[in-house]
This record gives sequence, structure tokens and C-alpha cells, in this order.
Amino acid sequence: MRLEHIQEKIKRNRLDAFLVTNPKNVYYLSNFSGTGIKLLLNRKEAIFFSGPLYYEEAKEKVEKQFKLVCDLKAKFFRGLKKVGIEENSLYLKDYFYIKKLLPGIKFIPCRDFIESFRLIKEKREVELLKKSARITRTVFSSLVKELKPGMSELKVANRVRFLLREKGAEDESFPPIVASGIRTSYPHALPSKKIIVEKEPIILDFGGSFQKYQSDFTRTVFLGKIGRKEIKLRSLLKKAQDLAMAKIQPGVMISKIDQAARHFLNKEGYGKYFIHSLGHGVGLDVHELPLISSKNKKRLKPGMVFTLEPGVYIPGWGGLRREDMVVVTKNGCEKL
Repeated sequence: MRLEHIQEKIKRNRLDAFLVTNPKNVYYLSNFSGTGIKLLLNRKEAIFFSGPLYYEEAKEKVEKQFKLVCDLKAKFFRGLKKVGIEENSLYLKDYFYIKKLLPGIKFIPCRDFIESFRLIKEKREVELLKKSARITRTVFSSLVKELKPGMSELKVANRVRFLLREKGAEDESFPPIVASGIRTSYPHALPSKKIIVEKEPIILDFGGSFQKYQSDFTRTVFLGKIGRKEIKLRSLLKKAQDLAMAKIQPGVMISKIDQAARHFLNKEGYGKYFIHSLGHGVGLDVHELPLISSKNKKRLKPGMVFTLEPGVYIPGWGGLRREDMVVVTKNGCEKL
């Protein structure tokens, strides 16, 4: 059905075909991906260009609807005049190569042509995302038992990588973020050699991949006694996340979710320290559609999966963030 929907979109956009080069989109459609693999989807058939490195393996794994060929050749484009290309994933050198190989074809740059279908997760995709999220939560529960003063941020990050695989993940979804003390005011701080000490905030932001589907999870933890300001901020972020979650219903404008959390933090005097959007989609990519921001006027639909991650970052002092993944349901949302 995925191919049929895309072939219908090719017709609606008055294209003769569409060239897929994004590895995640290749996997989404064919159940297989690898370096340099491309798909050509025309109005009637789908061709999988594997290259010699993957040809034998692809014969076993690629969806049966595809015609499997070894090399991209001009003959497969015969009769085509307008071919859509993925403007955010096709390297310039590859574009020039294809232009030279196919001089008579007009290539039309397209954005989110396949990603718009990935926006709504099928039941099986939601189950895989749940599994990925559960693994990540299990890792967090194990990790906090190990944390102690004197550990470096790098050591903690390496434990995250090890535990993700031990608990069943294939890989980390992104390089783990471990930041402590005033470094927690950097939203995407990479782990450093800094030693963790008592009473300071520690942001742990990581996720794992399960059967190609990602997860993303953040908590701010403390070793030893926590101060009043930290207690207040942790409570405010939980409240902001709950308010956003309560807004989630099919048909609700996405901007309203971000605004629910942002307006609350503004009212509490911390709005200027909330410096990023509330969340982002998660699926085959850890950052994909939809963007949960105050500018997104599109409406929620069942099957959308995204994060809710309010954060406060105070320069020279530190920061806190809380992040969970949710899926939109027919009646609201479910936390993954």
C-alpha cells in the first residue's frame, strides 16, 4: 500500500517518476537499505538499484514489489521527462552524475515527498517505537543506580552506550547527551571529562534503536540533597509537559501544544529560558515530522509520534529538561 500511495502522489504532482535517495526512505519502502542504494518509482513499477555490494543480500530482503537491478543505468529512465528528487538528501556530486547520465530529463526538487507518509505511523511501527522506548527507560533505571560523585560525563555516556546494547537496542539513536553543573545550560552539550559532583543537575538525554525505529528520552537527576530552586524547576517542567499532553487530541493545531507549555513557563517567569520548540517527530529518524512548535499550524492526526521536552536553561547557573515520547490516539494520546 505504501508504494501505491506514493505512485498516486507522483501522478497528482504531474511527475513521471520519483528518485528516492534518503536511506531511511529507501528502508521505509523496500525493507532494506545500504550505502548508495536508490529507488526509482514511476507510475506503474518500482526499481531497486542495489550496487554489487548489496545485490545478493537484497534478493532475500527487498519487498517483492520491486524490480531488483545491480546498477543505475539510463535505460531504466527511458521515456521519462520529469523526475522528482529528494532535495534534502541527494548529494550535489550525485546530482551532477545523474544529470550527466540522463541529460534529457528535468529533475524537480521535492521536500518531504516520502516523509509526509512516514508522519502517520502504522500499528506495527508504533509497537516498534514502544519497544525502543521501553529499552531506553530500562537503561535509565539501571543507569541511575550506578551514578555517583566522581564519575566523568564521558564515563556515564559510555555506560549509556553499553547498557543500550545490553538491554536489546541495536544502536544508540544519537550520541548520548550527558551534562552536569553549569554545562546543563547547553541544550545539546556533548559529554566532557568534567567530573560530576553532588547537588548539581545532571541532564541525561539518550535513545536507542530497535529494528531501525528510534527513541528519545531525557531526565534531569541530582546526586545528594536537591535545592529549592531545583525542586521548583523540576516541578514546573513536569507541569508544563502535563499541560501540553492534556491538549493533545486529533484535530488540534500543533502550535497549541507548544503554546500550552510555553505560556505556563512564561507565567512562572521562566519563558525566556525555554529556547527551543517543545518537541519533534520520532520514527525511523530521531528527528522527523512533525515539529512541535508555536509556528506549526498543521493539525494532529492519530498515529503521529513525537516528543514533549520542555526545558529551562539559565546561563551561568545550569538547566533542566524533561522529555517523553507520545503517540496521538483517537481520544487523546498515549505516553510511550
